[in-house]
Formats: sequence, structure tokens, C-alpha cells
Amino acid sequence: MAGKRRIAWIDIAKAIGIIAVVVGHAYPEHDTFYKVLYWWHMPLFFMIGGFFLRPLQLGQFKTFAQHKLIPLLREYFGFGLFLTLISAWVTPNRWQGLGQGLADLIYGGTHLNGVLSAFWYMTVYILALVLLTVIISFVPQNWLRWVIVTAAFLLGTAYSNAPALFGFSLPGDADVTLCALFYMYAGRELFRYQRQRLHSKWWLGVVIGLSSVGIMAQQSGVFDLRLYLKSHEITSRSLALILPLILCSAIFMLAYWLQHTPLVDGLTFIGKHTMIIMYLHKLVFAIFQQLTDGSWLLLAVAGIMVPLMVMVLHERLRESQQRLFWLTPRLQ
Repeated sequence: MAGKRRIAWIDIAKAIGIIAVVVGHAYPEHDTFYKVLYWWHMPLFFMIGGFFLRPLQLGQFKTFAQHKLIPLLREYFGFGLFLTLISAWVTPNRWQGLGQGLADLIYGGTHLNGVLSAFWYMTVYILALVLLTVIISFVPQNWLRWVIVTAAFLLGTAYSNAPALFGFSLPGDADVTLCALFYMYAGRELFRYQRQRLHSKWWLGVVIGLSSVGIMAQQSGVFDLRLYLKSHEITSRSLALILPLILCSAIFMLAYWLQHTPLVDGLTFIGKHTMIIMYLHKLVFAIFQQLTDGSWLLLAVAGIMVPLMVMVLHERLRESQQRLFWLTPRLQ
């Protein structure tokens, strides 16, 4: 959204999402709370990723790659290389560890583990972004787009996982992209509808009611939905199609109301810097687990706050360097 006025409730929704991601990675039990977090926190980011996607003319794809894809890849490989070097340094065989880490970073997907385990999201996000941009650019009929992305989702959930089907995991978790396409397109198409109803207390009651029914059904054993996209563990295709959209709608409406509370500044600040939290929180976990008793709540707080502190420190240093650059000629 560079060059445009940021929308507060979207930043707040992203903040809620990244907090849920960090809590999910820190939380030790695989109970209803844990499973429900995974119903919506990654679909939420894919949906937001589709909010402002627009069809492109053939000549615009070069600009799209330069201004959208290359910065994402630069961040992915920049943070990934940094963390790979750190991981290799603490392994007994550093060079072997470095080589394996670089290979995993290039391959992406389920090969990314340890401090890089959250990086799978970016490989899937980039693939989904490219494919969906192609679809909306060259398939003008809205109904046909829905058919394509829904069929992709059904195809992507028709088997247990890539190793079981192919004998190996696909680069970048490419098969998970089939699921991400649906959530991203749903975000794009439902954005206008959702935006018009954010203030509707009636619609808020509907989505909270439906979300509550789903959570209570999970808790009481009516069904057991596990929606772990990275590992491709999806136990119900129909519920995985519907429930994330309902819960994400509830999160968007919660974010809309939170922008009118004293929490708005803190949440929008977190929402503007979700990617550094996504990239660094597992490293923070690894450090704090060596220094503390490993309390999941402490890990979650540190996983959010420390990357933000690193980002603020980096911004302050860059501002200081810029001021020094402009002052130096005058001093001479």
C-alpha cells in the first residue's frame, strides 16, 4: 500500500493475525484453542494479500515483478540468509550446516524448519500472488475465476500430502498454493462486501454466532478440524472452505471496532511490521528457550516485542546515518 493512505482496520487485523501466529508457535498443547488458531491465522494473511489485487495488462507484468515480487524475494532471501548463517554457526559441522541451510532456503516449503520454519508462508504467498494475478488478468468472468480457485482448493485437498503422493515435498510447498489461491481470491472478492458491513452489528452477531458454533462443535467432538497448511494436514475439505472465511470475517469486524479504542496505535504499529515478526520470532524463541524456563506466554511476548525492538533500532540507526550524511558536507 505504498503511496496510499493506510487503512487502520487492515493493519489491526494483520496485528491480530501475527499475534495468533506467534502464540500458535509458542503454545504447547494441541487442544481446541490451538486448532482454532490454525483455522484462520494463515488464511487471514492470504485473504488480506488478495484485497487490492488488480488485473494487469501484458505489458504491466514487468512492473509487477519489479515493484511487488522482487522486494518480497529480497526480504525472504535477506532474512533467510541471515538466519541460515546463525544456524550454521552453532552447528558442529558449520560448512555442512550452511550448505544444507542454503539448499533448504532455495527449495522452501516443508524443507524450512527450526528458525526458518515460518518462511514457508512467503514461498506459498509469492506463488499464489503470481498465479492469482494471472488468473484475474486473463480470465474476465468472475464465476469462472471462482470455479478455478475452488477447483484448485479441492484438488489441493484431495490427498494427504505431497510426499505421500509424489514421494517428495514440492518446492516452495507449491501444492499448498492451491489452497492459498482460494483464500486469496475470496479476500479479493469479499473485501468490498465485507467493507460495507464492518459497522453492522447485525452482521457482527451473525459471524460471531457462526464462529462460536464451529468452536463449540470442535470442543464437543462433533468434528475435529485440523487445518495445518504447511504440513498439508486438512481433515475436512468442506469445513476448511467455509470456517476460515467466517472466522476471518469476525477478525476483520473486531479490527474495525478496535480502531476506535485506545489500542489502535499499538495494534496498527504491530500490523505495519508483521513481516519482521514473522521472520524473526522463531530465532527469538530459540534464544529465550536457552535463557528461561520456556513459558509459552513469555515466548509469545518476546517473539512479538523483540523483532519490533530490532526494527525500531534499525530505523533509528538509519535516520542517524542520513542526518550525518547531510551534515558532513556542511561541516567540511
